[in-house]
Amino acid sequence: MHQINEILIRVESKRLWGYFHKDWLIQIRQSLRSQIPSTFRVFVESEAVLITPESAGPVATNLPDISVGRLDSDSLGDSRFAAEATAAVVDVEELCESETHYQLVIRRSPENRIVAVLELLSPSNKGVGNRFDQERHLRKRDDFIAAGINLLEIDALSEGHRDLPTALTPLNGFERLAWTVNADQDKRRFRGWGWNADQSPPTIDWQLDASVGALVDLSATAKEAIDFNNWDELASE
Repeated sequence: MHQINEILIRVESKRLWGYFHKDWLIQIRQSLRSQIPSTFRVFVESEAVLITPESAGPVATNLPDISVGRLDSDSLGDSRFAAEATAAVVDVEELCESETHYQLVIRRSPENRIVAVLELLSPSNKGVGNRFDQERHLRKRDDFIAAGINLLEIDALSEGHRDLPTALTPLNGFERLAWTVNADQDKRRFRGWGWNADQSPPTIDWQLDASVGALVDLSATAKEAIDFNNWDELASE
């Protein structure tokens, strides 16, 4: 097995992907900055996502014969706000956690328009633990494509469900993959790269807009991210 892929598997299995994810994107950002004109700004943007587990059974409920609700003392003097009885109460506790998702966004100055987005998939993007984030991710991906934004999606994970555009289904024969889509007037151009555990992650030729392109060396940037925080050791603890 290639060393980078072996470390990625350990990072994923120890549920550390959310931390490594940002390190890798920062290294990709640094690589892009040296390749593209200064009129293009490169950001690693974040958003917090609430992840709740999917229930395997029906919601537990309490169904009392009589339930009495009482308002705050400030409103007790008004008969319109008298306490009312209810027929049933649903009382549910559910564990949840918040994840921070990161994406690399390229904006063109001076209009600050988004021209390209790089998505490095997280486990929840692929439905691991919760399918709702996967559905959200797919809607966002469709919105990018519909808006003509040049998208690069990287799936370096071993677990989870894949949902590729029809044109890229041959990539399902590989353990890991990356793909781009570029808008060109009335058509779209898809390109895909796949690699297996014993192969080095590829270099992606990414077209950012009609006149500017850049190379994203997944192997070199992953190695830099691994070395920066010594992920080989962290994922072995």
